[in-house]
Amino acid sequence: MYLLVANSKKPLYQQLYQQIRAKILSGELSAQAKLPSCRYLATELHISRNTVDTAYQQLLSEGYIVGKSRSGYYIETIHNTKYSAFTEAVSDTPTGKLQPDGMLYDFRYGNLSQQSFPFAQWQRLTNFCLKQDKEQFLNYSDFRGEPGLRRELVKYLYEYRDVRCTADQILITSGTIHCLTVVCQLLRNAVDAIAMEDPGFAAAHLAFTNHGFQVPLVPVNHHGLNVKALRTTTAQAVYVTPSHQFPTGQTMSITRRLQLIDWAYEREALIIEDDYNCHLRYDVKPAPALQGLAPDKVIYIGSFSKILSPSLRVSYAVLPKSLALRLQQKNENYACSVPLLIQKPLELFLQENLFESHLRKMLRQFKRKRDILLRALQEHFGDVVTVSGGNAGLHILLHLNQPVSSANLVDRAVQAGVYIHGDNIWVESSPGKAARVLLGFGAIKNEDIDSAVRLLCQAWLN
Repeated sequence: MYLLVANSKKPLYQQLYQQIRAKILSGELSAQAKLPSCRYLATELHISRNTVDTAYQQLLSEGYIVGKSRSGYYIETIHNTKYSAFTEAVSDTPTGKLQPDGMLYDFRYGNLSQQSFPFAQWQRLTNFCLKQDKEQFLNYSDFRGEPGLRRELVKYLYEYRDVRCTADQILITSGTIHCLTVVCQLLRNAVDAIAMEDPGFAAAHLAFTNHGFQVPLVPVNHHGLNVKALRTTTAQAVYVTPSHQFPTGQTMSITRRLQLIDWAYEREALIIEDDYNCHLRYDVKPAPALQGLAPDKVIYIGSFSKILSPSLRVSYAVLPKSLALRLQQKNENYACSVPLLIQKPLELFLQENLFESHLRKMLRQFKRKRDILLRALQEHFGDVVTVSGGNAGLHILLHLNQPVSSANLVDRAVQAGVYIHGDNIWVESSPGKAARVLLGFGAIKNEDIDSAVRLLCQAWLN
C-alpha cells in the first residue's frame, strides 16, 4: 500500500514514484512482477490517472520498470551488488522528528533563540543588496570573499580583537571546519603533527586526523595550554582556543601566551587560534587576540555563528602573509564558498555600525541567561555540582560529583525531556573520574531554565 500526503510540498506523482522505487530497490516488489494498472491504482489511492501515469513514466525512464504492449508495466530485473548503497526515499509522511519524542528543553551547545537574530535589519539589508548589486549576483566572486566585506573585517577585527592584517590576508569560509580544512591543505607538505589542547574540540581533532596529521594532545590547566608539555612533542603547529578554552572555558594567561609565541619562533612553528567565543565575555573585557602579539606566527580563525547565527555559515581565517600568498597561488580559479547574498548584507551590517548595538544587546541577553542558569544550578544542586566556563560564551561545563558516567547523565536527561551534550563533543587522553556535561544556554528561554534544571536534578539525583 502507498501512503500519499495531499498537503505536502512534494507532488503526489513524486511521492508515488519514490515509494514504488523504494519497494523495488528493497526487494519488496520482486523482478518481473506486474504493477497495477493506472486506472486501478488511481481508484485505490483516490488520485487521477495522470498522476499514476506520470509516476510510472518516471520509473520507466530510469529503468526500474519495463512496459509491454497491451499488457502493462513490469518490474525490471535489477542486479544489486555488495557495493550498492540505498537509503529508502519515502513520502513526506511525518514518521519521525528532528528531536527525540518528549524533548521539553534544549540545552544543546551552539543553538540560538529567535530573539537573538536581527531579522528586520537583515531583511532590509538583503533587499537593499538585491536592488543595488544586481550585476554582482550574476558573476562569480573572489575565492577569498567579497573585497568590501574583507575590508570591513580588517577594521572590525582591529577594533574588537586587536587583530592586525590586510584584506588580502583574509579568507571567508563556510564555517570553522572549512577554515581548518583550508589550513590543513596549506600545511600538508610542511607539517606532520598538529598539537591540540587536552581536552579539546572534537571536530577540530577529526579535521586534522582526516587530513593525515598526527595530533598529540597537550594538557591544559587554569593558565591554558601547558607549553612545557608541548615542547616534548614533535608538533610543528598547535591548535588552541585561548580566549575561551573549549570545553573548560578557561582564559589563557598572558604568561602562557608569551611562552606559546616563544615556542612558535623557536620551533619555526605556527599557532592556529580559534577565537570562537571572542565577544561573549560577561564580567570583564575580552582579552585581545593572540594574533596581535605575533601576526606572522598565528593563523587566526573567527566566526559569526555565536553572535549572529550558525546557519549563516560565515567564518573567516586571517593568514600570515606567506600563507596568504600561497593560498592565492593555489586557489585563484576557485569561487568563494559563502553566497554573495550572505556576504553583502553582512558587509553593510558592519559598515553601518549595526554590529556594535547588536553585540551590546546580545551581551545583556546572554548574561541574563547565564545568571539565571547559575542561580538555578545553585538552588537545585548546591555543592553536588561544580561549574566552569561561566564567565564567557554560550555554554558552561558542569561537573557532577557523583560516581556516574557522562553518557549515563545524557541518557537520564533525555529520558526526562532535556536535551544536553555529554563528553562526545570534546576529545581527551584520560577522562576524569567526575562526570562532565556541557550545558548550552543560547536557545533556551529564560522562563524555562529553572524548570529544566529542576528536571535534571530529579533525573540525576533521585
